Amino acid sequence: MTTIITETGWTTKEIEISQQVLNKAYQRETQTLVSEVRHKINNMTEMEHLWQVHDILSAKRYDLDGKYDAREPMLVFTFAQLLKEGWISLEELRGLDSAKLAKISSLSKI
Repeated sequence: MTTIITETGWTTKEIEISQQVLNKAYQRETQTLVSEVRHKINNMTEMEHLWQVHDILSAKRYDLDGKYDAREPMLVFTFAQLLKEGWISLEELRGLDSAKLAKISSLSKI
């Protein structure tokens, strides 16, 4: 099998791993959000709580749209943030170049 390296230094295998990890993290985070919103709605007692849920969802949508940046030059930063927030583990990134893993690990500690 031929390894193709993109101009940003990512191999086709690393891109495949990245897409899988990003998809898993996104599913975890959105499932958590759905559970939190369900809980809030089920315990809603005042109309003001409905507007709070709306505000939470609006902010979270903005956050999610920016967080899951799959562009190759941004992947190290995206993974560092997801690692820092607990949505992924370094183990899930196994298969990436060791230098990329080191950068991700270091950046996640900042």
